Amino acid sequence: SRESWSWREGDFPKARKSLERKPLSIERTKGSEILFGIAPCSLALSQSRRDLFRLFLKESSGSRRLVMSEFVLQATARGVPVHHVKRRELDALCRGQVHQGVCLEATPLRFKSLEEAEKPDLGDEESPNRQLIWLVLEQIQDPMNLGALLRSAYFLGVDRVVTSQRNSCRLTPTVSKASSGAMEVFDVYSTDDLRSFLRAKTAEGWEVVGTVSQPEDVENVPVISCLEFQWNKPVIIVIGSEGDGLSLETQLLCHRMLAIPPGRALHPGIESLNVSVATGILLHSICSQKLKHND
Repeated sequence: SRESWSWREGDFPKARKSLERKPLSIERTKGSEILFGIAPCSLALSQSRRDLFRLFLKESSGSRRLVMSEFVLQATARGVPVHHVKRRELDALCRGQVHQGVCLEATPLRFKSLEEAEKPDLGDEESPNRQLIWLVLEQIQDPMNLGALLRSAYFLGVDRVVTSQRNSCRLTPTVSKASSGAMEVFDVYSTDDLRSFLRAKTAEGWEVVGTVSQPEDVENVPVISCLEFQWNKPVIIVIGSEGDGLSLETQLLCHRMLAIPPGRALHPGIESLNVSVATGILLHSICSQKLKHND
């Protein structure tokens, strides 16, 4: 029996080697990227904003069998080839991200230029009593934050999101996943001259409102609580970067600054909120006025 045991032990390295085989190499289409996750892939398939190359689904998906069947139907309707692969192939495709058994090879989404959308909206924007709210992002660099911001903006009824081109995160698959697919249905615009854009909107009659976590850091611009803010004309909410907030030059272009009042005395070092959480609170406070006005 000792010999028999020893023989079985000798087989373990072979078995381990077999389990640790490298994932199959899947050659990507030039210029493509890999979307991952159920919501981003499903919404990308349902829209016509990307060129789609291949859909990869996990074999033996168990409890998600119905979801996977729906993906096959979606892909077939769009003429997208479907490949059933092992989990480790999916892991390799999206570099270990949480894919939920689905990856989609597609062309990237790009920011839209403001010029592309200015004309179709002019009729709405010039109509009286039209409450428009735009969200402007200055140098948001974390894809998880950008995704969360887009998800909140879409959910709460923001009319347009504009981001600065310089030092800002691109519209990556991670952003789409963090947005729960909102990026696939919600256009995001970009400008290479944020300050000129804000000056132009001010000249058109818009109010530009900045955001700040430490009111004492702001000079020459009135700071009020978001609970006190009221508006009756088009408004732009400007959000600053994760580390530094709004640049001084951008602050000085704001008519007012909004702060979120804390619910308790705060310990030093934890006096601020994550940028996407803070933006969600501010947008809810402001957009709820829009809903009441429309009622």
